[in-house]
Amino acid sequence: MKPSPVLVRLSAAALLGGGALVLSASSRAEIIERVVAKVNGDIVTQSEFEARQLAAVQAAHIAPDQVESYLRQNNARILQEAVDDLLITQRAADLGIRLRPEYVQDVIEGIKKENNIPDDAELKRQLRREGMSLDDLKRNIERSVLRRQVLSRELEQKTTVTDAEARAEYEKHKAEYGKSASVHLQEIVVPDSAQAQDIVRRARGGEDFAGLARALSTAGSRAAGGDLGQVAPGDMNPELAKVVAALPAGGVSDPISLASGYRIVRVVAKADATVTPYDDVRDEITKRLSQQRMASVYEEYVEGLRKASEKTTQTTVSEVSLTVPNVPTSTLSGPGLGPAPGAPDATPAPAAAPNVPALPGVDPSEISTTPQARPERVAPPPAPERDAPAATPSPSPSPSPSPGA
Repeated sequence: MKPSPVLVRLSAAALLGGGALVLSASSRAEIIERVVAKVNGDIVTQSEFEARQLAAVQAAHIAPDQVESYLRQNNARILQEAVDDLLITQRAADLGIRLRPEYVQDVIEGIKKENNIPDDAELKRQLRREGMSLDDLKRNIERSVLRRQVLSRELEQKTTVTDAEARAEYEKHKAEYGKSASVHLQEIVVPDSAQAQDIVRRARGGEDFAGLARALSTAGSRAAGGDLGQVAPGDMNPELAKVVAALPAGGVSDPISLASGYRIVRVVAKADATVTPYDDVRDEITKRLSQQRMASVYEEYVEGLRKASEKTTQTTVSEVSLTVPNVPTSTLSGPGLGPAPGAPDATPAPAAAPNVPALPGVDPSEISTTPQARPERVAPPPAPERDAPAATPSPSPSPSPSPGA
């Protein structure tokens, strides 16, 4: 089915900071939400966008005094990713991917059980503490699962790594899968040749090398008994490496001339280089290669969705929030409790995120932060029904994650 044209409209004041929900002045109380973006009738609300900002700040471990600068540089990207998410979840309808009505509730019950939450009232309380509502969680679960299924169906074959490919990667970087040879060394540095010869005689005679180092050495390692720790042969200067190579474990070198004195080294122990067997690292290699491919093909895929709607995409951006609410890091775990309401968890996109372009026609430098006296408020319309071929709803609350997730 040909994808529907996409119209993205960003309200000129919809990205203002501050409260996202207000009550209408009419006699019937009605929640009104600022709309940040519209994509084929689906919307990203201001509260969703602020939650994405918060998640981005937390994930990047941004200090409070750096939040404004970080958001100034990343708001356009965060907004583009929100639009991309809607494009992908709308693609689910085009593919006929649907969820059973009871699916989301099954997942929520699982979250309550996993986190020892006795009832819905306690779940709502904990969600409020973390800046989410139960509706946010339900929407997050649905979008997350639909996204995973779309990416799995459309990209899985392109990211599959064969055993032959994983083995070739192992052989190419075999030296990285294991430990390099190393030598545990102690040292004593003294200024006088005769003193150095006397120390060698005493150390070879069985006197404690660490005690001699603490008493006589002028090196910085003196306090540690001359201990240099594990040293790779390649990290030594060639002369020292040659001396150490000729010594057995427990061996003490002859004095080695330095610019300002003499060094004596003792080999505490030697460890030969080891290589981890392929079978022990196969899963690690396969996962890494799959994630690398996913980052690449995901960017190509979402760029295709953008281009399909390029001629009918309209964007306008005016004001964005450069602050985030003071909400603690999430302590809940489970599907849909990822980065933020509306932002699917375990998404492969972050690896490619730095290359996500700004929205069509939007120059990040043109995004202002000037407050408006009377910001526009729009009541979010219900998402329209999208034409899609009939499909069997997802049969299980545990769909297979997309590769690299």
